[in-house]
Amino acid sequence: MHRDNLSALQRVLEKIKCSYSIAFTPRCGSNHLCDLLTQAEIGQPTEFFQYDLSHWKVPGAEAAILKILQENTVNGIFGAKFAHDHCAWLQSVFGNIIGKKRLLADVLPNHRWIRLVRRDKIAQAMSLYRARVTQEWLRWQDNRKSNVDVPYDFSAIVACYQTVVTAELAWDVYFSEYGIEPLVIHYEELAECPHQTIAAIAAFLAVENWRSLDGAEANLRIQRDEITASLIGQFRQDLLEVGRLQGSAGCQLQ
Repeated sequence: MHRDNLSALQRVLEKIKCSYSIAFTPRCGSNHLCDLLTQAEIGQPTEFFQYDLSHWKVPGAEAAILKILQENTVNGIFGAKFAHDHCAWLQSVFGNIIGKKRLLADVLPNHRWIRLVRRDKIAQAMSLYRARVTQEWLRWQDNRKSNVDVPYDFSAIVACYQTVVTAELAWDVYFSEYGIEPLVIHYEELAECPHQTIAAIAAFLAVENWRSLDGAEANLRIQRDEITASLIGQFRQDLLEVGRLQGSAGCQLQ
């Protein structure tokens, strides 16, 4: 079975001229980046490799992965985005196919890493907290604003902050351990200068024929608003008051 899967993998990889992976953490703007790269025709990346691949309706993870690679290679380019644990999982599946441990760069042709980082970790944590409360993980331009109430919860927001920084730490260790130097893209610059950011990625990947985004409209809408700003303001103030207010409801660091 492994030999058949290995042969199938080799046939699929022969059609990929360039590949890249986006290392992301929760609420760092990765959906926006993937949307822009798709518009620019630099692959059509998204979060393909989660643990449950049953929606591909093929028997087994190995067959599902081959199908993903085959059906989402555009003009010889395959791109995907990864949470750190999904990266480890995919590498283990590749190891099962090939017969020994392999990094993504050892398997995917001409592979490069892009790391998307959000400088403002409090805003990132608040975005995660809000998404968990509302279950609204992205908003298209034609979507109406959510009317779900977002109550303030200091401890839950701290937990979201811990999730974000732990995920960043995991990527720090991964890149350091394997001596990988990714192209680092900051969310703030991506939001401010999308065309220039995509141009930098195209240059990094040595992709010459891509569609300019100069003047293009984003498909996704930024979700932060006055509610987010109010929650962030209250959270920052509570962090300043943690020692003085220790013992009062909602302002204790565990």
